[in-house]
Amino acid sequence: MKGSTVTKWPAEWAHHLACIVIYPHNASVFRSSTPSIASKCDLARAEVRNVARAISRCGERVLLFCDSEEEANTLKRVLRQEHARSDVDPEVFGQISVHVCESDDSWARDTGPTFVFSDTSLIGLDWKFNAYGGPHDGCYWPCNKDQKVASIMCHVLRNETSQSMHHRPVDIILEGGSIHTDGEGTVLATEECLLNPNRNPSLSKPEIEEKVLSALGCQKLIWLPRGLAADEDTNGHIDNMACFTAPGEIVLSWCDDEEADKANYDRCREAMAVLELATDAKGRSIRVHKLMVPPPMWYTEEEVGGMELVSGVPPRDIGERLAA
Repeated sequence: MKGSTVTKWPAEWAHHLACIVIYPHNASVFRSSTPSIASKCDLARAEVRNVARAISRCGERVLLFCDSEEEANTLKRVLRQEHARSDVDPEVFGQISVHVCESDDSWARDTGPTFVFSDTSLIGLDWKFNAYGGPHDGCYWPCNKDQKVASIMCHVLRNETSQSMHHRPVDIILEGGSIHTDGEGTVLATEECLLNPNRNPSLSKPEIEEKVLSALGCQKLIWLPRGLAADEDTNGHIDNMACFTAPGEIVLSWCDDEEADKANYDRCREAMAVLELATDAKGRSIRVHKLMVPPPMWYTEEEVGGMELVSGVPPRDIGERLAA
């Protein structure tokens, strides 16, 4: 089924105006090194700052979004201090800007806009968001802040860049991490996620496919059965299962140890069976590159002990399998 002819969803390797990052702030997700307020999410925050600098060294702008004005001011101060202690080119730090956008969690890929082109305009698609499952089956509830993230980011980006940009709501519940593209009209997704009854229970598979392809300006959706095992938070997002690295080429998570990881052993082979027979929107067969997944890992006492218990957020348990 053909999507809209007036929009195009570019591949991830296409030129970026900027990289969008939400600065970690949810202490029920990101553990702290000590119980003090000053250490809130400090481990994840340090890594995010490192990643932001690494991206900016390549000449790409990084927009860091904080949950409050207070946190934004603190981050600016920390960046200045780290800059003063380093020998990094000042232009690197000049590529990093700090903004405010309230959010419930820190997954910009999921709650932020999905960018497509229409003629010469950039459009930020704003999918409906229900925290990966709604009030009874989601990762947290409510998610009022996250439901506004895409529109706020579009507003900031419109002011920060010279690119003509529009904000476009899409009438379907979906997260950015649940879809992937080759930039030439093909979309990857899993049935486990997009067809989960906790997303769009009133829509059939053909209806969901039509809405997704139409919004993205794509022509073909390749459905993989499931995502990786233990990915219960997102219900099997595609972004850690398979992704395009070029038109006609996909990297697929792979497991050869049936005894140690039977769940992923089966899921990877289900996906391979689909991809071996699939063609993309241009009619090309797909070359699959296997990427070995790590062995099963579980939450430790140290990790669980560093997280806060927050109302509306299911707690992590020692021995619970990580979605990796």
